Amino acid sequence: MNEWQRIPLGLIVIVVILFFVALGTDIFWLAKFVGRPFPETMPVSSYVYNAFAVPDIVMSLLLCAGAVGLLKLRKWGLVIGLVALGMWLFDSLLILGITKLTQINILGPSIFFALFAVVYLFIKRNLFV
Repeated sequence: MNEWQRIPLGLIVIVVILFFVALGTDIFWLAKFVGRPFPETMPVSSYVYNAFAVPDIVMSLLLCAGAVGLLKLRKWGLVIGLVALGMWLFDSLLILGITKLTQINILGPSIFFALFAVVYLFIKRNLFV
């Protein structure tokens, strides 16, 4: 019989945030593909926005898969979650570089959380089988 294992609150918070970031990314790109895009928040050309479509969709799929795997305490969830967090961190740092620190108020918490989550998951890596 399977025994229930207690999931740390920090891991639940990470899973919830990963899921909502993936959902927000999917909504953003779905609205853009349907023809009802959100107003652009950064002073960059539309070519730069469009270049992020496929990587962002892959990132959102990895965020969802990683969230499920982390919630199930599986090793593949840890690996996929760390890869997705790395993509999210790279994406945020790239946008921060493109905007030359003008969007730090939006991207700062995102970068901080991604770094925190990577360190937290590394510390708690012994939970995953």
